[in-house]
Amino acid sequence: MFSQNIFWYDVLLEIDASDTESAANLIDGFYSNHTIAEDVTVAFSSIPLKGASEKATHMISITSESSKSLADFRSSLSGAAWDVYVSKLGKYIKSSRSSAGKDLYSVNGGTANPIGQAWVFKVDNAAANTFVTAFGKLMKSIKFDGSVGVGQIIHGTDNGESMYVYATYADLNTAFNFGAKNDSEAKAFSTFSETVKGSDLSKTFTRVLIKRY
Repeated sequence: MFSQNIFWYDVLLEIDASDTESAANLIDGFYSNHTIAEDVTVAFSSIPLKGASEKATHMISITSESSKSLADFRSSLSGAAWDVYVSKLGKYIKSSRSSAGKDLYSVNGGTANPIGQAWVFKVDNAAANTFVTAFGKLMKSIKFDGSVGVGQIIHGTDNGESMYVYATYADLNTAFNFGAKNDSEAKAFSTFSETVKGSDLSKTFTRVLIKRY
């Protein structure tokens, strides 16, 4: 049932509104001129919709179907140009954190939509397979136009958060209308919720793409 894994590394940044343009110019300037392998994607996004506990205002997401390519790219972020970039960007960053993980099952993985929403869960290790299996059954019972998947947070977890569901949308209107579209889909969502009821939804947030590299 599992699809090919997508490995990811996220850097979440807290930036004051007054410093957003300066920070964004630095980020764009660096990644536009840094060598990126064909099987690696870097995306810079804002996080306009989130709960009060989430401090990050922006995120840099690095993804690849190859864990080695992702690791090699992360290792390439070094040297004089990197040091200058980090030094300048640091003047505008109030706080930052990083996390990494991988998708375990996804649908329409090649769909590159500008809006993405994450639901982050606290799931016991023993229940992880049940969670993914239930999600797979849900995806076979509903129609979703964007990409959607479930995965595991492996590094940089917080307060027991270990699993996520991530979906993308073509526009904000589509995002607003997410959910069951008929009785059959409503039943499928209900079955999923009942199956994973031992897992706790910790938070959600929505990112909007600024630029993809």
